[in-house]
Amino acid sequence: MQVKTGGHICLDARATAEAIDDLLFHDYYSRTPRLRLTGETEPDGATEVVLEDSDVAKLVGCALRHPSLNMRHVVLTAIWNDPESFRDILRFGLQAPEAFPEIRRVVAEELGRLLPAAPPAADENKAATPLLPRMPLPAHLRDRERQTE
Repeated sequence: MQVKTGGHICLDARATAEAIDDLLFHDYYSRTPRLRLTGETEPDGATEVVLEDSDVAKLVGCALRHPSLNMRHVVLTAIWNDPESFRDILRFGLQAPEAFPEIRRVVAEELGRLLPAAPPAADENKAATPLLPRMPLPAHLRDRERQTE
């Protein structure tokens, strides 16, 4: 992470992200989930940034629309590495409401590509034929085969 403070630029600043308590509003019903991003910079010690749910949504949305493929893959990798998040997204895609026609169209196209064509009627008694002919054994293995007989 790069941290810029005035005229000083720290190119390799360490940072940690952690979930913190939700922000509870005065009506006691509204809550805003938050993350704390703590950067360890040398001149000032520690710099702390608190991101609310809308801030995180903007960051992830920006990363998903980033022109660099690597940035988009970082977001996808984070989702793939968390099975529950992947399950939620997959479930939403498969059961997308009518209000999301683009998602429904993309899911239908991908499912159409992935569904295998009906396999030809195979005779269960018929043995499967190999795709390639059997290769002869190398010379050093042929001798061993004769010795075991």
